[in-house]
Order: sequence, then structure tokens, then C-alpha cells
Amino acid sequence: MEIFRAYDIRGEYGKDIDDEKAYKIVRILVKTFNVKTMVIGRDVSLASPKIQQALIKGARDSGVNVTDIGHAGTDVVYFCVGHLGYDLGLEVTASHSAGHLSGIKILGPGARPFGAGCGMEELKNDFLNYQDQPVAEQIGTLEQRDIWPDFIETVLKFTELKDIRPMKIVIDASNSVGAIEIDKIAKHLPQVEIIKLNWELDGYFPGHQPNPFLEENRRQLVAKVKETKADLGMAFDGDADRVYFVDGNGDYIFGVYLNALIAERMLKNNPGRVVLYDIRAYRYQEMKVKAAGGVPKLELVGHAFIKKGMRRDNAIFAGESSGHVYYSFGDYYVENSLIALIQILQIMSETGKTLEELTKEPRKKYPVSGEWNFSLPGFAATDDLTPEAIQAMNEVLDKVREKYADGEVSDFDTLTVKYPDWNFNIRPSANDPVIRFTAEANEVKLLMEKQNEFINLLKETGCQYVNDSGVKQPE
Repeated sequence: MEIFRAYDIRGEYGKDIDDEKAYKIVRILVKTFNVKTMVIGRDVSLASPKIQQALIKGARDSGVNVTDIGHAGTDVVYFCVGHLGYDLGLEVTASHSAGHLSGIKILGPGARPFGAGCGMEELKNDFLNYQDQPVAEQIGTLEQRDIWPDFIETVLKFTELKDIRPMKIVIDASNSVGAIEIDKIAKHLPQVEIIKLNWELDGYFPGHQPNPFLEENRRQLVAKVKETKADLGMAFDGDADRVYFVDGNGDYIFGVYLNALIAERMLKNNPGRVVLYDIRAYRYQEMKVKAAGGVPKLELVGHAFIKKGMRRDNAIFAGESSGHVYYSFGDYYVENSLIALIQILQIMSETGKTLEELTKEPRKKYPVSGEWNFSLPGFAATDDLTPEAIQAMNEVLDKVREKYADGEVSDFDTLTVKYPDWNFNIRPSANDPVIRFTAEANEVKLLMEKQNEFINLLKETGCQYVNDSGVKQPE
């Protein structure tokens, strides 16, 4: 399996990635960035402590002073690099693939993203041509640090906790590090009753796999929200950098609707600022940002593109439909799921509306299909994204272009086609031979017609259904 991927390093521990490879990778990174200080955190996956120790050893052998923050989400490592000025940040995680895969997320100086087009190709080349380096004369130091007081203090600056009314919420931590974040913030929210699901840190992930994108992994959350008559439910992924919401009825609220609400609130005190969003669903967000006096801008899917765009445009906020929510911290721009949760609670409190009431009308007027994933003809979803798979993808895209040639066709984020009353985007996975489809329209009936039409077209080309995000359309 290819371990050098678009957004991170990822593979099966002991087969694709191991301690020796981790050691070499961090020594290359130290040399590339002239690193003197490094912060490292990890998820709960069984292999994460082993990879972490190899990374720490490699960094210290290079003379780097290492700060170990223990179990922590990727958003916390981002914060450490940006807020405290570390030269390098590493999170040992395979994100939502944790459990069957292991990995490393990399953050460069100034909290700048690292990935395809941002250093990953050079890292792979240096790894393939790696030559042993001597151990530094002065071995780097290792310290453990409790970063949580600083992290929580910064989160609280984005909210007014006193304005949040008493309510009941269900949170599913997916047996991973999101549980720590909620435990740290809970004492500041005595008026909020938090019902905890899958809270024990467990690398076997006994509750479900840490990927709330899939409907099957939200079933416990939905059932508990209905059982307890909670105001809303929320779920974290494996490294807590993505957040998913369901309303009081248990309906999954696709990210675009939540992002638009947060953007509107952020612009109240920051009129005229730029807000970024991705192509998967833009109609509602674009309208809300304009109405709030902001400047809406489309950006390519992916955290590296979003963060570079935020820096370029001095954006105040950005949201991806996939659950990534980004904030400006002044001189760095990173995800923070905890801020998103608190802000949604505050919006509900300020408006006096439930999450269902806040999103019901836009879900009807700006319906979205959610994201649908299909494996490419001749490939399984777990295969590598080889040149042959890319050729198969291009053949599928050619057929899509031919079918929808009467629309406004662009190559934005692979292939986007717009019509006055509906639009869609189709693009490949960054890592696997999978193609992703999302559509939106100005009414539910039209969306369902076009969604079914498009899915049938993909099946006719030989694509096989893999999964979808489980978006239900309002009645």
C-alpha cells in the first residue's frame, strides 16, 4: 500500500508502515524544516504508541527537543504548533481509518499544512533515497506537557458560555480522543447535560469504527438522542478534527447547513471578511455569507487547500461539508471541532430554536445529496490509486462530461457541472480508487431525480456503490 498520501502518511502497521520507516521519516522532516522543537500527540489506535516512540527517538537522535502531549486530537496538535510556536507537529493517527490502519499527520512551522503539493512528494523522494544519518552529538530532550489549560482557554475566546441555555446533548466520542476534549470543557458548561457514548479510550473501537461519515456508525447516537429526547447529538471521528451533528429527531445534518450558521455568527463581529467553503454544497452557504455581509469564496476540497486559501484571503472562517470546521486564530488557520460544538449550542440559545428548526427550511430550499462513494471499474475500494485506476477514472469522467455537456462544465475540483436549478461535483478520493459524487438543487424532488439519474449513469460505466453519508431529505 502507498503510504505517502495526499493529506498524511497512512498504512497497515507492520506491513506498510513500521518503526523503522517512522524513524526515517521524522529524521527527514527535521532536516527539511531545520527543526529544533517538536510537539507530538497520538490517537488511541493500538499501533500509535509504537509509532510515536519511533518518531520521538528519530527526532531526539537529530537533536530535537520533543514535547509529548499524550492522547490528543489533531486539532490540539495544530493548536500547539500555531499557538506555542513549535517547528514541527506530528499527530500519530489514521483519522477515521484508525483501527485497521495507522498513520502520521504532519504540520510544518507556523501551523502550515503538509501534504500533496505541500511537501509530501519531496518527503517521499527523500525517503526512497534515504541515507543513514549520524546521531546528533547532543541528544534532544523529552518532556510531557499538559496543554489542555491553554487549549481550552483559547476555545472559550470564541464563545459566550453564559449565554448558552440549559439543554441536553448526546456525544459519541467513538472510543477516541474527542472524549478528552469534552471532559475538559464540560466543567465550563454546568447548564448542559452531556450524555456520553463510547467514552472509554479503546484502540479496539468496541462501539463502532471511528468514522461517523457512515450512517452505520451514527446509529447508536441517533438511538440515544431519540431515547433521551436530547436537543442534539454530536460525534467525533478518530482524531477529533471532524465533527458530525444530528438534530433532536436523529436526522443527520450535512455540514453545509451548520457551516452556514457558524459563518453567519462569525461575520456579525467581522463584516466584510472572507468565508471559504468547498464545492460539494455551496448554494446555501454562499447565500448566507452574502446576507451576513461577508465575502464567499469557493476552495478546493482538502485541508491543505482550505488553510492556504484562508491565509491568502485572511478568511475569518471556513467549513467543509465533510465535517472539517476551520477558524482564524490570527496568524494561523486550523480546524477546531470543540469551538464548532459550542457555537452551535450558542446559536440555538440565542435564537431560541432547535437544530431542526434552524435547518429545516434550508434543507428544503437548498437540499443536498450528501457524498456518495463508488469504486472505479475493475478496482476495489481498498486498492491503491494507481495510474491504471486514474485511467479508469478519466474514462468515467469522460462519459459524465458527455452526458451533461449542456450544463456549465468546469474542471474545478476535477469536474463540476452547474445548471440554473441544480449542480453536481464528481472527484476522486485522494487515496483510493474511489470516485465521490455530491449534488444539490433548489428543490428536493428535482434533487432526487438527478441523484438517481447520476447514480444509474455511474453504475452503467461499471462503478460499484461503496457507501454514502446517509443524508435524508426532509418531507
